[in-house]
Amino acid sequence: MNDAIADFMRNGGKVVKVQEAIPVTVPELLEYLASCGIRAKYSPSSGTFVRGQRQYSLRKLVEVANTYRSAQQLPPLAIRAKV
Repeated sequence: MNDAIADFMRNGGKVVKVQEAIPVTVPELLEYLASCGIRAKYSPSSGTFVRGQRQYSLRKLVEVANTYRSAQQLPPLAIRAKV
C-alpha cells in the first residue's frame, strides 16, 4: 500500500482535503436543485420524488445536487439528520 502512495506522489499526485458536507433540509435541497433548473416534487403516494415522469430517491437527488456543486467547486450537501 505504501508503494502505491509513493508512486502516486512521485508521479505528481496531490492529496486534497475532502470538503465537509453542508447539512441541509429536504426543502433546502429542492430549492438548490430548482436554482439549477431541476424541479422535483415529493410524491407521498410513492414515497419518492418526481421529476417529469421519472421517480427519484432522496439519495439520488443528493447525488444530482452534488454533481452540480462539484462543477461549481462548492462543498457537497448532505441531508440534515432529524433530531
